[in-house]
Amino acid sequence: MFSGNHAVSIDEKGRMAVPARFRPTLSELAGSRLVIAPAPGGEVRLYPQPLFEQIAREQIQKLTNPEHKKALLRGFIGRAIHLDMDGQGRVLIPAQYRAALSASAVLVGQVDYFALWSEAEWTRQEAALSDDDFAAAGL
Repeated sequence: MFSGNHAVSIDEKGRMAVPARFRPTLSELAGSRLVIAPAPGGEVRLYPQPLFEQIAREQIQKLTNPEHKKALLRGFIGRAIHLDMDGQGRVLIPAQYRAALSASAVLVGQVDYFALWSEAEWTRQEAALSDDDFAAAGL
């Protein structure tokens, strides 16, 4: 399970080190292969490759509207990029995703995948949470 939020840096070459505590799990689940893809609201997501493939297949099968299917294929699957962790646990964040981020970013565990936010945007997102949000979620 991926949880917590972790400050990460994106170096001048676009490399980001995955926190060490998650590397063994990612290696076991995905052979250190990740997929980066867009999500609504400016969020960037990092999925273990097998999970991304499962989600993509399930979503395609659910959709009956051809326009919705086209949007999924172009907007989500078509923008996804496969990444490999190097021997030091780093992944290269593609330029089109770095544009929405900054050198200081936050990797947020979302149970099965990670959300990746610029530090400033994560701070705004976190500040917007209220006790009502937790109560509505049953927490």
